[in-house]
Amino acid sequence: MPSAQPKGRESVHAVSVEGAPLTQQTCKARLAGQSHEFTLSAKTLSGRLVPITVFAPLESGRYPLAVFSHGAFAAPDRYRAMLAPIAAAGFIVVTPMHIDSEDFDDDIPPTQSDIWLTRNADMALALNPPSSITKRLSDCGLTIDQERTVAIGHSYGALVAQLTAGAKAIESADALTDRRNLGVSAVVGWSPPGPMPGVITKQGWSSLAVPALTITGTKDVFPGFVDDWRSHTTSYENGPSGLSSLWVGEGVDHYFGGMFGREKPADAVSQRMFEQALAKSLEFLEHGVNVANPCLLSDPIQGETRSEK
Repeated sequence: MPSAQPKGRESVHAVSVEGAPLTQQTCKARLAGQSHEFTLSAKTLSGRLVPITVFAPLESGRYPLAVFSHGAFAAPDRYRAMLAPIAAAGFIVVTPMHIDSEDFDDDIPPTQSDIWLTRNADMALALNPPSSITKRLSDCGLTIDQERTVAIGHSYGALVAQLTAGAKAIESADALTDRRNLGVSAVVGWSPPGPMPGVITKQGWSSLAVPALTITGTKDVFPGFVDDWRSHTTSYENGPSGLSSLWVGEGVDHYFGGMFGREKPADAVSQRMFEQALAKSLEFLEHGVNVANPCLLSDPIQGETRSEK
């Protein structure tokens, strides 16, 4: 199993939004602030060392916790375009690097069983940040409000995040395993997988216990693995009524044209759709942690669909 080597990187991000000036109460305006980033390592209960990247607001204060699980083979820093703005808007984002990340230079790849178990252990660690993280935050004048916690994930990581919110996977002898964390009050899944043999059935999402937002697009496919983008809406279609929301972008693929995960210059349409999806995510998360004055969401643009059930 890989050993973690922290990068020791620390940086500040300024996020800009194109277009006319926005009022302070819009979601996009809140996402356009600055955030602080640092990387260190923490140990799981088994003693495994996990690299963890933290994105946090620049202004001192007490902020809700957002834990994030990246997609297969990816790494936290490939989601900077998503996570740095969420931190700037008022969340402390804690994101572990899972053992399947390509950033680990290992001769022997981990087994699927090891990936599954350690990803869930990583999220448990992020949900209860150790003193190495809380002290580093304290040095910056920051405190985690763990009574206000949300989960976010992309692709395989979206499923891992949804498990913390009450979705149930098949882990042994067709038995459903409850990995819910009672502190999680909302979850956002960017392109969560559909049913996976031996992992989760469509009924697995019926036990989601908190508001859940699913984000996908009409080009969110992987031929031979996900042939129909609608598979990504399974968590919405089978989630409980009154708790399930869906965002769909026309022409949006698995990485929003390269905005995150598999980064590359994205075209203007992909960037615009990403801004809309991110604004919806922030509005959803703020309601999830009962922000006193949640941000205002702009009207949908052409090609954007928002649904609730």
